[in-house]
Amino acid sequence: MSARKVAIIAEAEQGRTHSAILDLAALAERLAENGSVEVQWLVVGSNAVDAGAFLSGRTGYPAVALEIPREVSPTGELLFEVLHPFLLDMQPDLIALLHTSRSQDYAATLAVRLDAACVCGIQGLVMQDGVPVFQHAVLGGKYTAGVKAGDRPVVLTVLPGYFKFDGNSSHSAVVQTQQPCLPVTRTCLIKIKESATEADLTQATTVVAAGRGIGSEDNLDLLSRLAALFPKSAMAGSRIVCDAGWLPYHRQVGVTGATIAPELYLACGISGAFQHLAGMSGSRFVVALNSDPHAAIFNAADVGVVEDLVTFLPLLIEAIEKERLDTDEHG
Repeated sequence: MSARKVAIIAEAEQGRTHSAILDLAALAERLAENGSVEVQWLVVGSNAVDAGAFLSGRTGYPAVALEIPREVSPTGELLFEVLHPFLLDMQPDLIALLHTSRSQDYAATLAVRLDAACVCGIQGLVMQDGVPVFQHAVLGGKYTAGVKAGDRPVVLTVLPGYFKFDGNSSHSAVVQTQQPCLPVTRTCLIKIKESATEADLTQATTVVAAGRGIGSEDNLDLLSRLAALFPKSAMAGSRIVCDAGWLPYHRQVGVTGATIAPELYLACGISGAFQHLAGMSGSRFVVALNSDPHAAIFNAADVGVVEDLVTFLPLLIEAIEKERLDTDEHG
């Protein structure tokens, strides 16, 4: 059986890529466990050669850097037009993109023009008789569906956080630079407005989340103090908390918010509606705090605490601070 050809697309801005881009290399590694694969990075954007050298050096997969001048707006339409001829020439069996607002702009167009299947929001992979089955949420996150692409090529968008790249060895970077012809496009990027966030929610290793059960906006301070005790942490909220204006919408977790997979998820006052559970389902360890012993969140928790958070959180914060102080004093 011939090797499965995999093209991984990485978007670069001034030589940098999305912080979760190596998740796609982890997906390729999973495929390699069940058969031979040939993997190649297609890095498109400004200073793509620098990003390509980094990705090739970390993973050992060769990279093609498709350089786009910094002053050119990287719309989904432009990225499609640049990538399409290279993918036609490469004829990959699988094309993987990170699931972002921009990739959703052109993933389906790529699939149509390449006569490929398209599966979006991938959050898992299982093999059946040597054939990959891609898992993604359906019906508002209530269920997980497995999708086979058959014999066709397939375009995937992969949710950040569900595949973890563990390769720490360094390799000799293999990068080929191309200057693609830039097409005349019908869309242009007007402005990108950066959110003022303390940490990328999708990349935080610890997430402290607030639900309606926290009682009032004033109690967010307790959650903020708890989050501050952990490195690379972030605050999040359920939809009702964001609708109330207690947290901005870029902090929402759930079907209509972010899908995350932190190492630790602390759910405070969250009831456990399936829409919210869909957004946090990739969490490695879940601690739920709720005064209602029958809250559905406890069904998804590794540890459940039935207590009023105004009573419990100050004690938890004090205990963590004391243990860390004792550790520092005694080495």
